[in-house]
Amino acid sequence: MSANKIISTQVIKNVANSGKNITVKYATKTETWDRSYLASSVQDNFSKAIEKADIPAGATTAILAEKEHPSSSDSKSHFTTVFEDDNGNHISTKHVYPSVQGVRLAKEWEGMEA
Repeated sequence: MSANKIISTQVIKNVANSGKNITVKYATKTETWDRSYLASSVQDNFSKAIEKADIPAGATTAILAEKEHPSSSDSKSHFTTVFEDDNGNHISTKHVYPSVQGVRLAKEWEGMEA
C-alpha cells in the first residue's frame, strides 16, 4: 500500500455503514501527485464499497487514496482507503473491495435471457 501522505480531499457523500455515518472522500493531492478529477462512476463504486466495508473502530471518514486496482500484495481488485477519525487522525489504511452485487445481478440477468 502507498505510504503517500494525503494533503487534500474532496467530499463525495455521506453513507451509512452498520448504523454509523461515514463521510466518503477522495484524495485530490498527495505528496507526489494531484488529482483534478475523479469520474462519478468511480465515486459511486467507492461509496457503495464503503457501505459494505468493515470500518475500523473510531473511523468516521473513508478517503479513496488509490482507484480500484490489483497489486503484487493483493491480487484481488481493491480501493486503497485511508480511514480517519473526527479530528482527521489516521486510524488505518486498508484495502476495500468493490461491491460485487452489480456483477452478480448482471450474470443472473444473462441467465434469464436464454
